[in-house]
Amino acid sequence: MALAMMLVCCFFVLLIVPVVLFVLTAVFRQACVLCGLPRPSVLTATGVILVTWVLTKASDALVGVVVTETCQAAGLPEWEAWVIAALLLIPIDLLITSALHAGLLNVSFGKGIEVWFVQTLMYLVIAAAGGFVAAAVLVALNP
Repeated sequence: MALAMMLVCCFFVLLIVPVVLFVLTAVFRQACVLCGLPRPSVLTATGVILVTWVLTKASDALVGVVVTETCQAAGLPEWEAWVIAALLLIPIDLLITSALHAGLLNVSFGKGIEVWFVQTLMYLVIAAAGGFVAAAVLVALNP
């Protein structure tokens, strides 16, 4: 039974990965258009998304380790280390992503920042809409 459940979970993950990559690529392409840039090709947008994801995850890991070790040395609780790391990652993500946008799309660094802001706002709207739908379903199922 456990093996069947694991196979179902793996199958679901394999099905959801292309959908998530499609959404991320579509959001990035639309963000470029909203910022006055030409719409990048799907291949270029997918490459930018994947390279950005790898580099931001590497910086997330590095910042997480440094902040966690520093907070442990200072005697702070682990949840505070998580909050500090999350707040530090916002400008780090901005710098890395904007630099990659500028370099890979041959635009200025300012346009890279603009694309990052629009893209992040679009992600927040998608997350808020998903949260609203989940809340509505929960309310409907639990009268």
